[in-house]
Amino acid sequence: MSTQPTSEEAPFIWHTPQPTQPNPTGCVVFAVPAKDEEDSIADCIAAFEGQRGEGGNPWPQSGYEVLILVNNTTDATVRCALAARRNPGIHVVSTALPPELAHIGWARRLAMNWGSQRLAQNGQPEGIIVSTDADSRLAPDFVHELSQTFASPTVDAAGASLALQGELPGGVFGHLNRYFSLEKALRSKAQKQARIDLMHSHFTGAGFAVRQRVYEAVGGLTPFPYNEDKQFYYKLLQRDARIRMNDRLVVHTSARMTGRTEWGMAAQFRQWQQLQESGERVFVSSAQSQWVYFQLQMALYNYWLLRTEEKRAQVCQYLQACCLPNALGFLAKIEVPPYFGQYWCCVWEHPKLVEARQSAFPAVDVHDSFTGFGEFLAEPSQDASLQRA
Repeated sequence: MSTQPTSEEAPFIWHTPQPTQPNPTGCVVFAVPAKDEEDSIADCIAAFEGQRGEGGNPWPQSGYEVLILVNNTTDATVRCALAARRNPGIHVVSTALPPELAHIGWARRLAMNWGSQRLAQNGQPEGIIVSTDADSRLAPDFVHELSQTFASPTVDAAGASLALQGELPGGVFGHLNRYFSLEKALRSKAQKQARIDLMHSHFTGAGFAVRQRVYEAVGGLTPFPYNEDKQFYYKLLQRDARIRMNDRLVVHTSARMTGRTEWGMAAQFRQWQQLQESGERVFVSSAQSQWVYFQLQMALYNYWLLRTEEKRAQVCQYLQACCLPNALGFLAKIEVPPYFGQYWCCVWEHPKLVEARQSAFPAVDVHDSFTGFGEFLAEPSQDASLQRA
């Protein structure tokens, strides 16, 4: 066991042999932060070791490596990880982050930074860094599906689909599950019309991937104490990274309500449960607001590419659907930056548009949200949404 500073922030203690030689076939590195995960780490590792390709044949283990970064743990996570590990490409390290850095943002950043350094050492700038969590399990075909996704040179990053392990309480969770299924169907329909990969609200640390050169180009993951995955997604968007959301790239993740961060999936589940128990309503975005969100993205992208009066008029139609007064004047005051992602954020997050769209499309009770999706999913034309505005 050796200690080596891997960054200026914290040293790694290596509990498995530290790789010092390049792995020429290693084009994927998984970054797995873990804290107090003695009950789940063995299943997480077993999923890495059970990867299969086409026909169910074992995936070559030399093609990917895994860094299990155990940080500030108070249980036997390291011992359990070592007992479960069979593949020498699965590395187990630990570190004790100082109090001001002891959160998921720094742990994920350190793990991903090591993955980036390892791919650089392997001579793999097009290689892939994958973020996942210790309470999650990859689907058996995850690495195979990942290789298929990134086979296209037009993909810079990808987001996985999450499937929950275990049961959530009934009631509101059943309605939310149906709502998110309809939301996914609506997005899929809109994507068929789009020239770009539409932006996505479900980009999570439990399952996203990015090319090494892109990770370095955007400055890596910023270590926010929570929502570090969302912030990284926005960094990618602002540099026009081409992000593919792939529903066949599946990660099975915990449905627990006690998480390791101040805010995250577990905290969201807990909040919904508390609202249900107190008899309060759970609100979600309406189908119309979702559809206009997608359509405005497409119209604004077309205008960003070619700033003609016709393209501008299409953007203004959807701004007016948000009840924004003087849409033409609003658009004229926003400088068009070199990256579309920056332009989109300038428009969509502008305080005037935020106020207008919140008024035009108030949140709806999840129990009452389904009918609107049926109408939009059945419509052949995107312009039908404007008739309701």
